[in-house]
Amino acid sequence: MSTVNEPELRTTLVLNPPEDEAFGSFARALVENGGVAPLELQDRLRDRYPQAIVRPRELAGEQAHVWYVYRDGHWIRTGC
Repeated sequence: MSTVNEPELRTTLVLNPPEDEAFGSFARALVENGGVAPLELQDRLRDRYPQAIVRPRELAGEQAHVWYVYRDGHWIRTGC
């Protein structure tokens, strides 16, 4: 009996604040370098960003991984 391997879903990060290039690069590198779960990503980010929070988006039937990643623990309004 053969099994069908489903394609691995890529994780999309919604980063805040979006203009913090160092934060964004660090978060993306952690995800790209090996299957981290949201809480693991949060723990690893907190080594540099103590207030960081990672929240997975959990929509019924969604076929993607989308995580909201907040550097300061909450949404920061930009462009003001």
